[in-house]
Amino acid sequence: MSPSMDFDLKERVRLASDIVDVIGRHLELRPQGRKFVARCPWHDDRSPSLNVNPERQSWKCWVCDIGGDVFSYVMRRDGVDFPEALRTLAERAGIEYRPGGKKAEPGSPDDKATLLAAVKFAVDAYYEFFENDNSQQTRLAREYLAQRGISDASRELFRIGYAPDFTPQRWTWLVDEARRAGFAPEVLKAAGVAASRDESRGVYDMFRGRLMFPIWDPQDRAISMGGRVLPGADEREARRKYINGPETAIFSKSRQLYGLNLARKGMQSSREVLVMEGYTDVIAARQAGIESVVAVLGTALGTHHIELLRRYVDRVNLVLDGDAAGRRRAEEVLELFVAADVDMRVVTLPGGADPADFLTQEGPNALTALVAQAPDALQHKLNTLTDGVDLIRDTHLAAKAIESMLDTLSRSPDPGGVRTSQMLTRLAKTFAIPDADIRRQFDARLRNARRRTQAPAAPPQMIGAFPPLGHEAPSPSPREEFLEPIPGLDRELFQIMIRFPDQAAVAVERVDPQWLKSNSSRMLLAVYQELELAGRDLDMQTVMTSIESEGLKNLYVSLDEETPVPAEAVASQSFEDRFETLLTRYFEQVEAIDAVRSVSEIETNADSESQMRALGEMLAKLRTQHLPGRGDGPRRFSAEIHRG
Repeated sequence: MSPSMDFDLKERVRLASDIVDVIGRHLELRPQGRKFVARCPWHDDRSPSLNVNPERQSWKCWVCDIGGDVFSYVMRRDGVDFPEALRTLAERAGIEYRPGGKKAEPGSPDDKATLLAAVKFAVDAYYEFFENDNSQQTRLAREYLAQRGISDASRELFRIGYAPDFTPQRWTWLVDEARRAGFAPEVLKAAGVAASRDESRGVYDMFRGRLMFPIWDPQDRAISMGGRVLPGADEREARRKYINGPETAIFSKSRQLYGLNLARKGMQSSREVLVMEGYTDVIAARQAGIESVVAVLGTALGTHHIELLRRYVDRVNLVLDGDAAGRRRAEEVLELFVAADVDMRVVTLPGGADPADFLTQEGPNALTALVAQAPDALQHKLNTLTDGVDLIRDTHLAAKAIESMLDTLSRSPDPGGVRTSQMLTRLAKTFAIPDADIRRQFDARLRNARRRTQAPAAPPQMIGAFPPLGHEAPSPSPREEFLEPIPGLDRELFQIMIRFPDQAAVAVERVDPQWLKSNSSRMLLAVYQELELAGRDLDMQTVMTSIESEGLKNLYVSLDEETPVPAEAVASQSFEDRFETLLTRYFEQVEAIDAVRSVSEIETNADSESQMRALGEMLAKLRTQHLPGRGDGPRRFSAEIHRG
């Protein structure tokens, strides 16, 4: 997709996505003058502090210092990057979005909207069957849910259904129901709810005789399903207690988490999450009043899960059964969290209990207390390595434990940071070794690691799960570059350009990016330059559409929302008056810097004769050029502007 096509797509989606409508679907908006206000979902907002500006199509919460346009709202609401927010809004507006591919035929197995509709049909069909059927198999399913403590309200909230097993010779209950609703068998297979028979003899239902747990994406769309076999099932089915739908164009288990759609709001508010292992664990926690809880989907936590979680939270609490398998799973994911610089805590349940049973027996307060006392991942590893080890007498095991800890610490992206330093101090105290010795060993390990990374790289290999069909494998998304505040003169520049969009091109042409004092200012001016070069409008909405950085959007909206002080002093000024004054101040700033540099050069000259000659040259330059703000300087700069 070319840059111009990309902009055209963004512009079409923006024009089709009214910000009041998008935000109003999730928050209760209240009119306030020419704007709307709502309670901000990202902090404990007692009175509405999130402002929505329908004229500018922007939003801002000053308490959280976040804001932007409709794209950045979806980015923050769903915890996604710009392309995914664009995709979400495009689909909502009915605008085709298939980068790098041709348009799929509606109703075909290649059409994403058709696959989503097919999964939703399956979810509704299984739910309705469970609601209305009173056969022996559904009665057993209800008894199982009651034994697990799952209420009817939770069954409705999570849309738990049942996949019947009425036709053991054909296994086509869902296939037949879907065909009558207009879904071809090939679509059901592509959606992951049906499978092919041997020798291409049609398709059959993927799930039979199982409780069905729909899997939703953060946008509340059903994308797959998981099935749990009932106690007493035949031996062949019982071997696979849980099965999830296969990888499809709309579902990848290594990139999704069960319950994320319901937990998202609580996660963004609390900035932490409980990660569990099963559907019923999540449901039990939700029933107990714990909102920020998700589960993996039949796979270990991986790099994509961590990247997904860090969009919403600062702390991840991994809740594990208190058995040996739970400890192994914590060890498996520990280094991933260390490498991603994410705060992971390990919550170990006593007596080998699973979370659902623990909540039923002990209650939510007991789990909350365990979470509050949970050690961070590094301390958990240290506790595991030293459990039962005599650190004074068993020098071999003690040395192995130290090596293992240092090896993990060396994978941190910030080996010189506070967290690493604190852990090294803890190691020294635990093993009764001088702090300097531990740090010397760690530094040596870092040097060796650097030498290894400087060696010729091996050919890249594919690791982990393949990306879902129809998706390009995304490159790792580093954290957004730190954006410096936009300082005084630069703020005035962009506020003038926002207020006078028809004349902003004059500023784009006349302002040298080197005059700007922050990386944020230079990035924002570059957006204006690209738009001006492409012959596009320079109004606020167009500029925001071009910005994909959530942080830069926020800074830009802040410039617009700020009230100039005093407002009366600038309300009647023309663009020429304000911009001439600003240019003068920029020139004064540049000349002042040049003067300081010249004085510094004079002082470094070795002999007094050279110093006097350089000083004379500087004075002559000042007399002929006139510093702006003196004599006819401002008039000369004004003439240059009008000639341009």
